[in-house]
Amino acid sequence: LNVTAIASLTTASGYLTVYPSGTAQPQASDLNYTPGDVVPNLVVVKVGTGGYINLYASSGPTDVVIDETGWYE
Repeated sequence: LNVTAIASLTTASGYLTVYPSGTAQPQASDLNYTPGDVVPNLVVVKVGTGGYINLYASSGPTDVVIDETGWYE
């Protein structure tokens, strides 16, 4: 996935974590941002329960754009 944080609404620095649904949130970030940033990053994540992924934004509401760039089995 190409995950882009558009942190125009945030008031504090933060990070995004992308992980499979049905699993525990990992203790690692996939991208870090500060207020006003637009930060893209390529993220490889396994599809979880029901074919979904989870997204955690540490600093609260953050606009995020996710593009699927491919997959493999």
